[in-house]
Amino acid sequence: MNEHLWPESLLVEAVHSLAIESGLLRATRNEKRETRNEEDVEAIARRLGLEAQPIETPYPDFESQLPKMAPALLQIGSGFLAILPRRASLRLAILSSTGKKIRIPASTIRSALCSNIESPAIQQIDTLLTRAQISPAKQNRARTAILREQLSTTLIRGIWLLRLPPSASFWLQLRQAKVPRRLLALGAAHTIQYILWILAWWVIGANVLNPRTDQSWLWLWALLLLTLVPFRVLITWLQGRIAISTGARLKQRLFFGALRMEPDSIRHQGAGQLLGRVIETEAVESLALSGGFLGLVAIVELAISIFVLAAGAGGALQSALLVAWLAITAAMSARYYRRNRTWTDVRLSMTHDLVESMIGHRTRLAQLPPDRWHSGEDQALERYLKASKDMDNSTAGLLAIVPRGWLVLGLVGLGPALARGVDSPAQIAIAVGGMLLAYRAFKRLAAGAWQLAGAAVAWQRVAVLFHSATRPEALGSPILPGAAEPHKMVDASDLVFRYNDRTEPVLRGCTFQISAGDRLVLEGESGGGKSTLVSLLAGLREPNSGRLLMDGFDRQTLGAEAWRKYIAAAPQFHENHVLAETFAFNLFMGRRGIIGPNDLREAEAICAELGLAELLERMPAGLLQMVGETGWQLSHGERSRLYIARALLQNSELVVLDESFAALDPENLQRAVECVVKRAKSLLVIAHR
Repeated sequence: MNEHLWPESLLVEAVHSLAIESGLLRATRNEKRETRNEEDVEAIARRLGLEAQPIETPYPDFESQLPKMAPALLQIGSGFLAILPRRASLRLAILSSTGKKIRIPASTIRSALCSNIESPAIQQIDTLLTRAQISPAKQNRARTAILREQLSTTLIRGIWLLRLPPSASFWLQLRQAKVPRRLLALGAAHTIQYILWILAWWVIGANVLNPRTDQSWLWLWALLLLTLVPFRVLITWLQGRIAISTGARLKQRLFFGALRMEPDSIRHQGAGQLLGRVIETEAVESLALSGGFLGLVAIVELAISIFVLAAGAGGALQSALLVAWLAITAAMSARYYRRNRTWTDVRLSMTHDLVESMIGHRTRLAQLPPDRWHSGEDQALERYLKASKDMDNSTAGLLAIVPRGWLVLGLVGLGPALARGVDSPAQIAIAVGGMLLAYRAFKRLAAGAWQLAGAAVAWQRVAVLFHSATRPEALGSPILPGAAEPHKMVDASDLVFRYNDRTEPVLRGCTFQISAGDRLVLEGESGGGKSTLVSLLAGLREPNSGRLLMDGFDRQTLGAEAWRKYIAAAPQFHENHVLAETFAFNLFMGRRGIIGPNDLREAEAICAELGLAELLERMPAGLLQMVGETGWQLSHGERSRLYIARALLQNSELVVLDESFAALDPENLQRAVECVVKRAKSLLVIAHR
């Protein structure tokens, strides 16, 4: 195995070659790749525009999960094993350092990666099997079973999954998930299914109209119907795979975009508006996928209907009327889309008002006169009722008139042929069959247009999340020299910052230095720009002018990821949150990598120093207790100390606390200050004057 490992000195080449062979990157000639010294797998992948996700897996599941991990990097000793996605072969493929692709069993990889934990246990197991007089033929199977049981709680680490980041081209992500290929297969399967269906009914129809029926034709009809079954199964399977793959990547992209949004872009939006936008994301996925499937099937049916009608008694006239009715359907769909957009605007406006009223319910009851509790509700309901009626009328027209109107128009197109009376019964039957096939197609097309219009309206509010995922983030220079003045950890000179909606800057000519080990307090009046300065230090905002350096480098040179490692900030109470998760999750939100037992012990020690030990004792599950709005309710002071612990657990060079001690009583305040001064490498505390 060692001869197939990539040495640590070739780690950049390993990640790059694995990405190219897996189809995540395109090969380019004469590409120059540089990296920082001691750069890890995640940083290398990020510089290549990829994502390396570190994972851990239980020992019993490792061998079965290994094929699903590819493309992946496994650290074995001081080297790395590059695993390629499995193609047609049942055996795994690895990419050696010489560029060769080698097939290898998953058990061999498990033995190489887990030998250090298997060896002590194997010696004891072999001794046990010998004493139990297990036959040599059964010893290997028994040894494997006992190993899986003894090491069931052991986690295998040193695994990185190489994937496209959510910010990558969405089309490229869909291609990686084989969605376009499956869409083509779905269209082909539908086409073949309808051709077989038409042939089956042509066979039975020709025999019904024929005075003498041959039994062999009935067998052919039954065979055609049986052939439809595997195609129906294939269509259902393809639809499910497409829906799951597309929906998963869309949700991941929207979630990533929500976290990438600039703070200033949502600072004027209320909770109701944000909730309405989140609700619309579900509509985009469900309506777009279901409407897309219906539209695809309808297009296939309509295309076949045109040829069937042309071969029937109505001829070209019925085909031309079908195309004309398609244009009318498009116009009705456009009208429905406009009315749906108006109705959605009114509905989301009411959602915003309702959520804002619920959040401020206690304030309204205490301070708002009772005669103003329902002010404006009647007008809002009236607007909603009018918009709903308009949209319902358009919906009824789209879903009812479109398919039934085609039947009337199709009969009009068949009228001249019936009046002539020269067509055979078979041609008339073909025309009627084409009309019914087009009728079913129009029913599906109307339903698909109804759903796609809803998805398009929802997309107008969700698109900002989708596009925010591509907001560029500073990667930093590949190779950084040593800092010119290492004693100056933070060096700010003439910083100026103004919000977009203000003419006067919040910060003007701000200059200061913070050295390693400093313990500083910044006092000032409310509205003086202290929290804005914290956001600049944390990298949430960029200064309009001036210079802000960390260890002698600005944020563009150092990179956003490295900048976040240097500074851990705890914003003001109203800008910090406890998520509906476990207490440990909220503590380790800013911690990189996989959390282990030592990390949990460190968290318990910090919580004890902050005076949260009694709280953890009261919690039935301790650190694993669910907290937040739907879990264990924390007091104001407990939340403040949770935010302080969250910042300390990031082990950053500089900890910035923005009024984090304001809600603490004197006893807990003294504990928190002692803990912060003891634990923080460098400290900046923001306080009111």
